[in-house]
Amino acid sequence: MLVRHNTKLLEQAIDLQVKRSAIPTLQAEAAAHDMIARANAFRRMATGAAIAVAAVGIGVGVWLVFDRDRSVNQPEPPIAQKEPSNPNENQPKETKKPEDRIPRDGAIAEEGKTDRPKSPPNEQPPLPPADPANPDTFDFVKFANRQVTYAGSTWQLESGHHFDSEKDPTWDTAWCYTRGLANTGVEVQVRLVNRPSPTSMPQAPVSSIETLASVGLDDNSARELASRCLWLDEASFAPSDFNMDQERKDAATAAEQLFVQDGWDAMGNDLPGMPAWNVSLEQCQAQCEADRSCLALTYDKKHAACFMKDNASILVRNPDAVMAAKGAIKANLQYSSLVFAKDTVVIGAAYANVRSSYADCVVACAADQRCLGFNFDGPNKMCAMLDSVTSSSPFKGVMSSVKATRS
Repeated sequence: MLVRHNTKLLEQAIDLQVKRSAIPTLQAEAAAHDMIARANAFRRMATGAAIAVAAVGIGVGVWLVFDRDRSVNQPEPPIAQKEPSNPNENQPKETKKPEDRIPRDGAIAEEGKTDRPKSPPNEQPPLPPADPANPDTFDFVKFANRQVTYAGSTWQLESGHHFDSEKDPTWDTAWCYTRGLANTGVEVQVRLVNRPSPTSMPQAPVSSIETLASVGLDDNSARELASRCLWLDEASFAPSDFNMDQERKDAATAAEQLFVQDGWDAMGNDLPGMPAWNVSLEQCQAQCEADRSCLALTYDKKHAACFMKDNASILVRNPDAVMAAKGAIKANLQYSSLVFAKDTVVIGAAYANVRSSYADCVVACAADQRCLGFNFDGPNKMCAMLDSVTSSSPFKGVMSSVKATRS
């Protein structure tokens, strides 16, 4: 016979037993979650506390910096003290160790002592008052500057004085120089004079003849400028006081000497006030030698007239003239082959017609290889330069010339 048992109560009992066995596991999980939450909360609290402490530290540091600046910039008010009756009263006690004190004999304390007293800084002597005439001193060299006007130009003269030391009362060597703009547009320094010692005679000029010429000077004008240099010992020198080496003296003498060419005329470049009338050739030469601005001359033998010149370049044939030039410009002279005629016109092709003086017309044609001749219209001051010449014919008032070497 089939008997059915009711197992519902058994199943409920088993389920209840399973749940009871799971209680410790659930309790353990709940405790673990609680510990994790507590740890997170504590960490957040610690982080906030650290940030707060750092902020407080920064604020205290800033306060200390500003407070220290105020204490440094604001002087402390003086504290009135009563004069002690005993000199030893109220004296601060010595806080340094005996072995760290500086001995009385001045010996330096032992190296490595971090609390060794520092010696007071050496006081520098006060600088002497500035001298307006001598404003600059560098590396024991003191300069004296002066601006002068000479030959129509302004020159800045700078005199340097070298001292052995900053305490030396007297300089040992000195010099003077200037600067000028050369024809190339470059500024050139020109050494004018050297003084080897305060008692020796100065030497001038120092720069070469070529350097002097590049700025429009020669030995004479350089010595003239050197005589105007300003010196700290207030010495003064005439242009003739300066020494030169023998080679420079010989060159200077040759540059001043006149050489004479009879039958030649130096065209143009006449000095103001020329000519000098009723003088002899010897008198004309003596006047030019005595005048530093005179570098050449033409003497008209027919009219006893002297034409002194500040330069010369083109020489033309003239049987009634005598030319003389100083050695300084001898190398610049050019002997022209032009042959002249008066009241005569040259027939040919003109390539230039310009208004000029007769002397300028002569010089222009002589210097231009293309020019084979010219016609100068005296009344109208017109110069016609020709590059071909065929013939000539009489024409009153016209002075003409052709080159003897024309093709």
